[in-house]
Amino acid sequence: FEFVSVLRMETNAGVAGRNRGIASANGSIIITLDDDVFGIDDNSIGHIVDIFKSPEIGAACFKVLDADNGNIINWCHHYRVEEFSEREFLTNEITEGAVAFRRETLLKSGFYPERFFISHEGPDLAFRIMNAGYRVIYTPLVEVKHYHAEEGRPDWRRYYYDTRNLVWLVIRNYPFLPGFKRLFIGLSAMLVYSTRDGFLSYWMKAILDACAEIPSVLEERNPMQESTIEMNREIDKFKPGFFYMLNKRLFRKKIRI
Repeated sequence: FEFVSVLRMETNAGVAGRNRGIASANGSIIITLDDDVFGIDDNSIGHIVDIFKSPEIGAACFKVLDADNGNIINWCHHYRVEEFSEREFLTNEITEGAVAFRRETLLKSGFYPERFFISHEGPDLAFRIMNAGYRVIYTPLVEVKHYHAEEGRPDWRRYYYDTRNLVWLVIRNYPFLPGFKRLFIGLSAMLVYSTRDGFLSYWMKAILDACAEIPSVLEERNPMQESTIEMNREIDKFKPGFFYMLNKRLFRKKIRI
């Protein structure tokens, strides 16, 4: 496979690995798949090419199925999965391990925030893609399967990285009042989850570590433009209600990245 290049990182640098691959790609469309995701075929490629014929599309997230049971997983979008999994829609999330980008979009928006390592890098990039004048969509036409191996994934990491990176996500992107609301709700939820599952010390460490880097994070701030805010308002119209999310998250332990 002479057209294939293998890029080896010296250490596990998290999202920086994706950035290195993106920077090395030279096609007009870039597909990123995690090493435990498979299923892209000729039909998928055809659908992806057709999607990017629309010049306003900057990124397209795929439908991800559990390789063992066929259920939809990795659903990060602010829509009810039962109603929207077979519909195309505008989103402000990116399924990082199963997504296609228009290369020129990333050259304008910038790549994933490497300081995040993992968690919340998807919405951060989505906001910047929107700021660059593009849309991020979910498409059910491209379907992949995920083998989500748990080896090498410490139990504490979701509670730490989700908390720390939420603070940075808000500082980098949000206007003051919407950002305050997002922080209050998100940090409160992570406090409940961390306390429930026995990881409160990691929540506290995440808050301290996030605050320690606020000055440097502020230097990276690129607040949402009015057009991006409006797109987020449109997405929020479909956001599941409180009791739906309570049942989905509060009573399910060990949420997995």
